[in-house]
Amino acid sequence: MGHDGQRMTTYRGGKPSYWQEPAPATRKLWLRIVNENHIVTFYYSEDGKAWTRHGVRSEVSGYNANTIDDLASLRPALFAAGSGSARFTQFRYRAKA
Repeated sequence: MGHDGQRMTTYRGGKPSYWQEPAPATRKLWLRIVNENHIVTFYYSEDGKAWTRHGVRSEVSGYNANTIDDLASLRPALFAAGSGSARFTQFRYRAKA
C-alpha cells in the first residue's frame, strides 16, 4: 500500500495497481494488510482504532507458488519514496499458526 497524502495505491508484483482510492489528507496513517485464505485485504486508519477497508482486494494464491517476476514469493515490505522523510513505527508481522 502507498499513501501520498491524498490517495491510497496498492501494489502487485512491485507495480502500482489500476485502482487508487481517496484517503485522508494526513501526515500520519496506520496501515494494515491481512492475508486470509490467500485473499489480501488492505486497511487504513487515521487513529489506529477505526479502520477503513481499501476498495481493492487481491487473490494471491499464485504468488505463493512463485509465479511472479524472478520467482519471488509473496511477502510484505516497507518503503518510502520522494522528497522529505518517513518514519515507520509499531511494525508487527504475525503469522497464523
